[in-house]
Amino acid sequence: MSGMLCIAAVFCAAELSLSDYSAAVKSDVETQIRKVLDERGAADTLAGTVSLSDEDCFFLQGERDAMKVIWDSGDPPPPGSKVVVKGGPSLEGGRVVFLAEKVEKTGTATLPNPMEVDGRDLVFVARDGGNAALDVNWKRVKICGRAINLTDSGFAMEVDDIPVTVFTSRLPQFLGDCGATRPKLEVVGVSELILDQSSLFGRPRRVMGVKLRVAGPDDITLVPDLRYLMNRREARVQIAIFSTIAALGIMLVVLLAFIVRQARRQLRTRTLMHERKRMADDLHDTIEQHLVGAGMLLQLGKANEARDILVRAKREMRDIVWGLKNDDMMRLTPAEMLREYAKAENRKGVCRLDTRISGLPDHMDASQMRDLSLIVREAVGNAIKHGGAKKIAITCEAYGNDGGWLMRIANDGKPFDPENSPGPEDGHFGLEGMKARARRIGAELNISLRDSWTVVSLKHETRLP
Repeated sequence: MSGMLCIAAVFCAAELSLSDYSAAVKSDVETQIRKVLDERGAADTLAGTVSLSDEDCFFLQGERDAMKVIWDSGDPPPPGSKVVVKGGPSLEGGRVVFLAEKVEKTGTATLPNPMEVDGRDLVFVARDGGNAALDVNWKRVKICGRAINLTDSGFAMEVDDIPVTVFTSRLPQFLGDCGATRPKLEVVGVSELILDQSSLFGRPRRVMGVKLRVAGPDDITLVPDLRYLMNRREARVQIAIFSTIAALGIMLVVLLAFIVRQARRQLRTRTLMHERKRMADDLHDTIEQHLVGAGMLLQLGKANEARDILVRAKREMRDIVWGLKNDDMMRLTPAEMLREYAKAENRKGVCRLDTRISGLPDHMDASQMRDLSLIVREAVGNAIKHGGAKKIAITCEAYGNDGGWLMRIANDGKPFDPENSPGPEDGHFGLEGMKARARRIGAELNISLRDSWTVVSLKHETRLP
């Protein structure tokens, strides 16, 4: 309260109102500035490249410094002109500008590269001897910020929370609704910093405002971002459509995954049912028939024959179980599977088993591999048990020109005559089981005699469609 009374006392003593006092101080400052400028005397000469032209001024830029030149004696030189200007200093908005008396064009040059600046650079003006590279006043710059709204002379924008007024005679179309969309922009133009007049007397050079003069819409570039897109009405509709399509796409992917999972489950079920049917067929075609035959022989009092049939049924049951368990063999090719089987038989030392195999396909499915393996095992087992064979040869070669193959399993044991050998009516179902398995893999099985050898032939013909 006492401070306010003192100020009031001073005003009363000077008999000045507040407005009169402000006007007197401003007049005194301008008088002193004019006096300093008038003392320069003779006209000065400046040279540089015109970076931007306006109605009554243009901006001159050199290697390090720049100057605003006032010119009202005709059209200013266009941007890119190299000029020599004669005149003297003048005062405008707390800054010293150059009042041109004569302008002479000496050539052309490329426009100075714009300095990339941010909000901090727009509130700093270098002093004499300071870091002039940071002084952006009147220089060609590039700034990035958001447009806020349109003005009578252009538009306003924010650069790192610093308000900037952009002057341009023509606006790009995307700025028509900038008050709502607030687009992010890159703008190239000449900066003007409005300074406090007291800065001319060595006081802190405070920036009172920032202007940016732009030649035209080509120097204003839109930088689309999510905020701008969300603010645009058309973009909101597009985003809603895209979101709907994306949601439908996700639902479709989930549905397809469910369908694929169900298809795989059904495939596993069908495979399991096929395996069960195959096993049932094997049991019906061999084991059940053996058991029926053994029962009939027992009723007839033929115990030894019944025992042989039960032993055979046991061996065939073991073969069926082997076919189900032997998953490791399924990773081999058919030829590799047969060679591995021959090695295992040779290790037993009962007979000599040789192989010479070619022409088989590189791949068979699991059921075909099992059927082929059981056919070979049945033929080899019969040759050893019933024929007393000491040498067995398994050969295979290509048959025809369309992927067929012919396999022969020959043994030197007691000759086997299929015409006079016991069959199902006598309780022997091995040969019928081999023929059934051969049919499942698309082959034809025959037994013949060649010299003193018994030959089981398995012929597979692949016909082209």
